[in-house]
Amino acid sequence: MYGDAWLQRRQGRTQANDAWQSAVLTGPATFAGSHRSSHISSVLHALNPDERVVPFSPLRGPCLLSIVDWCRRLDGKQMWQVTGGAGSGKTRLLIEVVEQIISKNYECGWVKHGQAIPAAEAALTRSGRVLLIVDDVDASPRQQQDLSGMLSILASVPKKQVKVIFCGREFASWWATLRANMEPNKQAALTPAGRTILTPTLASRADQPQQFQGAVRHYARHFDRPVPPASLPDNATVTSLAELHAAAAITAYNGLTGPIDVSTALRQLFTVEESWWLNNAADQQPPIGQPLPVLQAAIAAATLVGAGSVDQAARRLAHLPGLTASSYERRIELALWLRQLYAQRNGQWLDPHLPAHLVDRYAALCAATQSGLPQALAATALTS
Repeated sequence: MYGDAWLQRRQGRTQANDAWQSAVLTGPATFAGSHRSSHISSVLHALNPDERVVPFSPLRGPCLLSIVDWCRRLDGKQMWQVTGGAGSGKTRLLIEVVEQIISKNYECGWVKHGQAIPAAEAALTRSGRVLLIVDDVDASPRQQQDLSGMLSILASVPKKQVKVIFCGREFASWWATLRANMEPNKQAALTPAGRTILTPTLASRADQPQQFQGAVRHYARHFDRPVPPASLPDNATVTSLAELHAAAAITAYNGLTGPIDVSTALRQLFTVEESWWLNNAADQQPPIGQPLPVLQAAIAAATLVGAGSVDQAARRLAHLPGLTASSYERRIELALWLRQLYAQRNGQWLDPHLPAHLVDRYAALCAATQSGLPQALAATALTS
């Protein structure tokens, strides 16, 4: 009898752990195929927030401390919001929050896409305190419906062991609708304990040249290259922290010298990344024998639209210029290559984990230079 009871408890713990691992990740993304070390030639990969090439800025210290203090309190509301434009450093801030609070008595899980409700249910079975992080909350209507269900679950449980951070570019356009659709007695769960609003840049325009040179030193160390004698002109216009770091990364990688024009540096970064794509595609077995314009369109589709499965990816790729007459098998090979090229965000089958501000800019450049690509991208988004 005791043996049966022990076995049942053990099976229960195993099922609970399986449910937890099915619903969350330990970080914002996970690699599907290639090992991290194979990405040393990818400059975009080095710019991902979880690579942490540039140390976390003390200028974000107050934001970090306010969230960590809320996480450690046993009382109060269960939800916090982090908002800011693409490239403002939202994910990097949350990575630092996790570093500060994670311990054997405090678990942190990055909720997979479409798994908000199972994540909430699994979190309530954990023995200690739990922090759930939901990134890209404004990505889709389905995501927002899941959030309503997640909060309803947490609002109905008296224990305050689970806290949730919602992170997105904006909340205004959909948050009120989500609140209105919840039961009145559960609407209090939608009142955040606090909201962190991140600005695009960290320093004033006058301080950006110094910030740039510091980032160049860190990226030179990362790429094992000498620090080049380069500088950001005093009159340079940098619209986001992501742009500043991108310019610093390509400056270190290519050994650029003298005054650095940010727009020119970004074009060079994309050129270097495209060369890595071509080399990586040629090294596959069988090789991905597609010209650069096709790879450009495929990357743009992967980053803007993504896919939930290899079959959906193959069907969506069929709309792109250069692939409309390709075989299903060739598109499957291309989809598998896209998936192994970068880590995938939020546990999705195809959603490359890359700095959003930069990939948005790259996709816009591709759409502007490839005839028919905007219409093709719209068609991929409408393909189920």
